[in-house]
Amino acid sequence: MINKYLALILATFRESFSRNNKKLLSSKNYFYLPNRFRKQHDYCEFVINQIEELVLHERFIELKVQKFELSEDIIEKMKTSDEHIFDRLAYLGLNNELNLVVNNHLILSLIMETCYFIQESLLCSLKMRMTVCFTLLRKPFLEISTIMMRLLNEPDFIDKFNNLEDFDPIKITYQEKKRLLVETNKLLNNHFDNDDLYDFIFNKDFGDSLLNLTNNAIHLYTDRNPISATEKQNLNFIFSTEEDINHMWEYIYDNIPMLLSFLASSIDLLVSKSIDVDEAVFRGRLQQRQIMSKRYGIE
Repeated sequence: MINKYLALILATFRESFSRNNKKLLSSKNYFYLPNRFRKQHDYCEFVINQIEELVLHERFIELKVQKFELSEDIIEKMKTSDEHIFDRLAYLGLNNELNLVVNNHLILSLIMETCYFIQESLLCSLKMRMTVCFTLLRKPFLEISTIMMRLLNEPDFIDKFNNLEDFDPIKITYQEKKRLLVETNKLLNNHFDNDDLYDFIFNKDFGDSLLNLTNNAIHLYTDRNPISATEKQNLNFIFSTEEDINHMWEYIYDNIPMLLSFLASSIDLLVSKSIDVDEAVFRGRLQQRQIMSKRYGIE
């Protein structure tokens, strides 16, 4: 039943991306997006499609299917129960197997969610639907990235996720988020600027952080943070002028390519540590991003 359900999700995912790719990549319909932003947009499309490959390409099949050598006795006990497989593995004391299944299923699901949200956000940018564009950036960059980084840097994360009641995998302090960014970037050979990563994603004291901008996109009125508070006679994102929209596009295409590259590199590293795939595959993926970055003039 679980395999059938997962197959249905993946089939829907594959069909959705196939349809969107035909719209965005083959026809190159940029809708309202000005020419000066199109190269950066194409780079973002390239990166999200590369992340998509982790879901769709057979070489990453271990994210979907795990194999274990179990005794005949254990196999019989697995067969004779209607319990969810997670519960059954825990009951039989197969904690290593349970952790592996949960870890890989969690990573797969987070990657799929990342692709859904970012692809739709980019499409909304093309169509000048800026409120929705920014709203859709919140989950992958502020929430999913936090879990990905914790999976990379906290060996006991899956154990907590499996066993602790009321465990919130996203609720950590700003200092902890900054630490996770630094540690993750170190694993990526410090390819990115730590201060830029923190400022543009999590920094509540920086007006142009995704934390503040996506909060304004979600809510018509904000007053908790003076830096992003709604001014009088205004509602967030509602009365945007042509100049405002151009500023939003400038923000997206000045910053999202870098943040998306960081996210892609983090995801690749996490997947490489979770399944048996030649490291050369991931080096090749990084090289492709670097080549495309130069081609599209991404700094």
